[in-house]
Amino acid sequence: MSETTTREFTKLPRVLGPVQALCVIVGSVIGSGIFIVPAQVARDVPNISGIVLVWVIGGMFSLAGAMTLAELGAMIPRAGGLYVYLRAAYGALPAFLFGWTEFLIMRTGSMATLAAAFATYFAHLVPAPANVHDQIWQAGAAVAAILAVTTINVLGTAIGGRVQVAGTALKVGGLITLIVLPLMLGGGKTANLTPLFPPAFNLSLLGGMMAAMVGVLWAYDGWVNLTSLAEEVRDPGRNIPKALVLGMGTLIGLYLAMTLAYHFVLPLPDIAALADVKRGDKAVAALYCYRLLGNNGVMAISFLVMCSTFISLNGNALTGPRAYFAMARDGLFPMRICRIHPRFQTPSNAIMAQGTWAIMLTVIGTVLIVAPAPGPDSGLPPMIVSVWTKLNQTPLYKLLYTYVIFGANMFNMLAIGSVFVLRKKRPDMPRPYRAWGYPFTPLLFLMASLLLMGDMLRSTPAESMAGLLIVVLGLPAYWVFSRNGASVVVDEP
Repeated sequence: MSETTTREFTKLPRVLGPVQALCVIVGSVIGSGIFIVPAQVARDVPNISGIVLVWVIGGMFSLAGAMTLAELGAMIPRAGGLYVYLRAAYGALPAFLFGWTEFLIMRTGSMATLAAAFATYFAHLVPAPANVHDQIWQAGAAVAAILAVTTINVLGTAIGGRVQVAGTALKVGGLITLIVLPLMLGGGKTANLTPLFPPAFNLSLLGGMMAAMVGVLWAYDGWVNLTSLAEEVRDPGRNIPKALVLGMGTLIGLYLAMTLAYHFVLPLPDIAALADVKRGDKAVAALYCYRLLGNNGVMAISFLVMCSTFISLNGNALTGPRAYFAMARDGLFPMRICRIHPRFQTPSNAIMAQGTWAIMLTVIGTVLIVAPAPGPDSGLPPMIVSVWTKLNQTPLYKLLYTYVIFGANMFNMLAIGSVFVLRKKRPDMPRPYRAWGYPFTPLLFLMASLLLMGDMLRSTPAESMAGLLIVVLGLPAYWVFSRNGASVVVDEP
């Protein structure tokens, strides 16, 4: 079969409209982060102005990336998102390493993290039976959630899009309700919005803000998702830029308002004390609702966060597989991964492969948490004992946290940089949308990315180097796949 025939056979239909595109952004980003991360931010930045600044900077940083990526999505409306842009700008190897890392840890790790957060709140609503370990019960719920969203998106992209719209409406409505609740019930105090400023400005304060930024970026993570679906979005030159910019503006407003609402109701030390909780009913959102509504409020927020993380998980199942699909279509992944289901017209094999690996990460993470860490006399290398001990004390939803953010930030930075490369390499290529504020917008993103990655290498060197190792392991894999022959790359599907 010729490459042209193969590409025509694997073309995906355009079934997503502007509302679905917007909900992919908003619904994918709002997961468990805004319900959990504010406690970690309060611990690292113990003053209100610094907390607000971290959320604003994180939001503007993500918005700058989204406005830049919108140019690429409108210019090259093909399935695969960052993989497509990296290949067009830098060649096949960097693009493959992105897809490799996306599959092994970034996308599947995000899914495992979201599924674990879903399970945390599910376990509060439906406690584990007396003879079942709580972590095993939660792992079972996480696996069931991944299976559910995988099945939904195999059955149809339009079905996955409709689920995303309904879930986004639910979670945005829920957030707005939480924001106005203290105003309606009179449960907040302006006295809680203290200290307003730090006692001194020093390197320690900057270090705390950088540490907090990792969590904030995780809460904003997912803004790149829509571009993976560019081949399936109707009128991508118009709808992709509008959805990215409007979606990020909506998220920044909601996150800021929700964070201030938390601090309006709860004293800052009370929020900071919840930074390392392992139970969903003890997270900052749960305490917030308990102070306002009592035990019924805790049950309500558990249900809302459970639904929120499920919809965010669905967004990942909807968008992530397009990168592996595109790789296979270009000859850089097993060809069966780019198979389109004859009835449902979805990249079913790519969706199922992603779901399977995300489940395996969930199971492995659970084992590392449940199984007692080996002692120093076990015969294992000290590094492995140390890592296992650390993981044994880590909530499942935070297990892959740093790995996901470090790898995602690295490839997001390369993708944003490809705007400069492609404007020089292909200046005559049609650009329905040009990045607002160019070249300052992408430069802002790139400088912030370098600063953040440097801080992560300093503060979490083991996790960051492990993330780099996963990327490097893609080199021999690329050699194996590239031996299958050269592939054709075009700009329009």
